[in-house]
Amino acid sequence: MAVLRLSFTNLAEAAAASVTGSGQACTFCSSEAQQPQRPFRPWRTLTTTTTQDWLLDLGSSQTLDVIALINAGFTSATIQGASSSGLFGAPGYTQAITLTRDPLTWRYQLAHLPVAFGYRWLRVKLDGSTSTVATGPSLGSTYFSLGGVWAGVLTSAPSHLMWGAHMKAILPKLDVGPAHGGWVQRLRMGEPRAQISGTISANITPATPLLGDDADLWSDILRQWIAADYAYLYTNLGDPAQGRVMRCTDDIDYQVDGTRVLVHVLLDEVVGP
Repeated sequence: MAVLRLSFTNLAEAAAASVTGSGQACTFCSSEAQQPQRPFRPWRTLTTTTTQDWLLDLGSSQTLDVIALINAGFTSATIQGASSSGLFGAPGYTQAITLTRDPLTWRYQLAHLPVAFGYRWLRVKLDGSTSTVATGPSLGSTYFSLGGVWAGVLTSAPSHLMWGAHMKAILPKLDVGPAHGGWVQRLRMGEPRAQISGTISANITPATPLLGDDADLWSDILRQWIAADYAYLYTNLGDPAQGRVMRCTDDIDYQVDGTRVLVHVLLDEVVGP
């Protein structure tokens, strides 16, 4: 697994940020996509036959390392940046993107890592001639939807999860039936969410563990993560679909093993309410 990268602050959700969306349905307003930790409360357009856009004012020029799209109801779009909302005719930043399925939750998602993005305005442009509704409740419908956007800076962890990591798709369900067990009816209780458990292996200085070593760096990363409650975690740099809003749910238990510290972590995807 590649080195983990995390973003602790979503600038799309910051107090100074504001957002508009073209053709939005009245009960699925554009501001819903400012909260990717609630991906099933999406922004939704009224149509897919014309170009639609989700436009975010970050309040001031911001340098972004990651622009993540969560639970998208489309498979292609264009991400753009400009210094003012009137300059998108010739934006300073523009990049066509293609979204693929997250292998654990099967939702269309993307971790876009822009180069030299330093703009006040961010636009996700949906072209009716190239984008198609592709997933979930939007399947076969005549609108685009977007569950959330995470815009922020990334922190690289000093080491990664060991190969013993366990990646799981949790399927909310309830099997009910009579006491005799003659039949079972499955009730679907929600959408899948991802869960990752594993052990972080961090180098230490044996004489002074957790002092200026990789374990100390991990300690600060975990501190920020717990203080923020949840963070955007990019788990596989080779697959841009494997980025998720996740929470670290375990207590932090360090096991010193020679020149290493082993820390078991349980990471749970945040999907609401």
